[in-house]
Amino acid sequence: MELSSLNKKHEEILHKYMKFVQGTVYSATEEYNSSKFLDFNDIIANIINYTNSFNNTLTSSSRRAEWAYMTPNLLLYSTIGFLAGVKSDKNSELIDELSEDLFETTVDFVGETTDILESIKMKEDIQKRILTEINKK
Repeated sequence: MELSSLNKKHEEILHKYMKFVQGTVYSATEEYNSSKFLDFNDIIANIINYTNSFNNTLTSSSRRAEWAYMTPNLLLYSTIGFLAGVKSDKNSELIDELSEDLFETTVDFVGETTDILESIKMKEDIQKRILTEINKK
């Protein structure tokens, strides 16, 4: 599945995050038949289709951050909802651990995404200043 990304670094961390989310759900559904895990992969596919479509409609860089944070937010909330749906007395401790790991990993991913967005913005600002100076001459 192709993911829209800000740049190569963002693509790498996005794939790593997606694999983490899938691993989280796989761990939570090991005691169920494989259809539970496959059901969640359908949810992921829908999220990716939506965020890719949203990215294709962006006409300005001002909404870039909104789009960049969309994938981790949607994945976080859908995964937490999915985990709540499979939680039972038998797996409660596991689900709580998986949820906590998911929160921490998502915060890390969002932080890395913020760093990438700031770097892109700095480069764009430098390019604008250079073009302004060239146009003055």
